[in-house]
Amino acid sequence: MSDYEIHELMVCRVAAEVDNDGVVVMGSFTPLAYASYMLAKLTHAKDVYIAGFDAVGMQPNQLSFTGAEAAAYKGAVCRWGMLEEINSIHLSNNGSVEAVSSAQFDGSGAINLSVIGDFQKPKVRLPGGAGAAEVIKMYRKMVAYFPDHNPRTLVDKVGFVTGTRWKVGAKARDEAGLMPGPIIVVTNFAVLVKDEDERPFRIESLHPGVDSQTVVEATGFELEVPSDIPTTAEPTEEQLRLLREEIDPFGTVKFDFVSGRDRLAYLQGILDAEWERAAAAAGVAT
Repeated sequence: MSDYEIHELMVCRVAAEVDNDGVVVMGSFTPLAYASYMLAKLTHAKDVYIAGFDAVGMQPNQLSFTGAEAAAYKGAVCRWGMLEEINSIHLSNNGSVEAVSSAQFDGSGAINLSVIGDFQKPKVRLPGGAGAAEVIKMYRKMVAYFPDHNPRTLVDKVGFVTGTRWKVGAKARDEAGLMPGPIIVVTNFAVLVKDEDERPFRIESLHPGVDSQTVVEATGFELEVPSDIPTTAEPTEEQLRLLREEIDPFGTVKFDFVSGRDRLAYLQGILDAEWERAAAAAGVAT
């Protein structure tokens, strides 16, 4: 097995949740989710239908901070407005996966993308959930990912509920007219799964080199720890080739894994590389 970085393992694990059923949605430019969808489309889920931004039926393309939205429209079947997308996907039981991340996530599956602290006078005002509340409630699977597994993010109870799964168990969801499916959390340590309302998240797999006690201590809510926990599948040679050469040649996904202090310089490096490529394609000297 070739050397790989943790963000590449996480991309591959999120990609594994994408199949050819339903619609996969990219609501905004979130590099890890974007790369996961493209990887799935190029490998095991070639017929998956992807809606990116408001481009419907988008084709695989490279990650780009400057050109992602334009690239989504190239080759897409059509362009929808937000109302059409909500009615046709979110509220019509056609959504399969839209991977989300958040400032806080708790043991019930609730997310907080709104505020830290008092709502009227918050310590931090967050960007808000946009369509996340509908996505995590209505879609067949709720998939969340966190680059830094720690008890400040994976908390006992979120300070503000931006959205929640509401019904988790397959029978309860089916009776409510919702598509049955689990909550899956992919972090830099492990994969956690919850598929019953009455039971806590369980550790589904541990990433290579991580033990269960490390995961328990880094999680702010109760975990079920099976006696025999498998190791998360490592990226294959072909997956790494696709990620590094076709999907993410500039290392855009890694932006989420860089410390806040180093992010500006890292982003500038990506933008410079994108500009140099564009200039070379246009025959312009940089």
